[in-house]
Amino acid sequence: MDDPAEPLRIEIPAPSAIRVLFVAMGLFVIGITVYELWRGVWPPNIGSLFFLFMIFGACTVGVPIIRGGLFGWAATWEVTPGLISIALSNPFKRRLLRLDERDVLGIRTIEREAMEGDNTWFVELTTAAERFQTSDFSTKRSADELRQRIEAMFRRRS
Repeated sequence: MDDPAEPLRIEIPAPSAIRVLFVAMGLFVIGITVYELWRGVWPPNIGSLFFLFMIFGACTVGVPIIRGGLFGWAATWEVTPGLISIALSNPFKRRLLRLDERDVLGIRTIEREAMEGDNTWFVELTTAAERFQTSDFSTKRSADELRQRIEAMFRRRS
């Protein structure tokens, strides 16, 4: 069992290598599309608009991938009796939220349906303004156990 004096820490990492990979993939999607289709856009011709729409379509895929790599949050939850601290960080910004019993509307286990393969589960903490999620678990039991540990520590009186 956990030491009652020790806070419960939950890490939701966003490693730098993954961030770089996402930015590179987004740039590749945009770059290869522009490189391959630019001849259809310039000089202007009857098919220019068609190829321009395809380039814009690639940008609607590449830009969100780049944004996810640059601005996606890494999080660390620290649960103590009556307080959940969530430290969020990305390469450009850091936030620290301190949530007490008045701020937390609910902690629940949610199933994430997969298009292929098995579904996964995660624990979600809901406030009036935001929702925070843990990493995915392969079984509902694992996610439920973490939720129960969070609730037990959070509801405990010191």
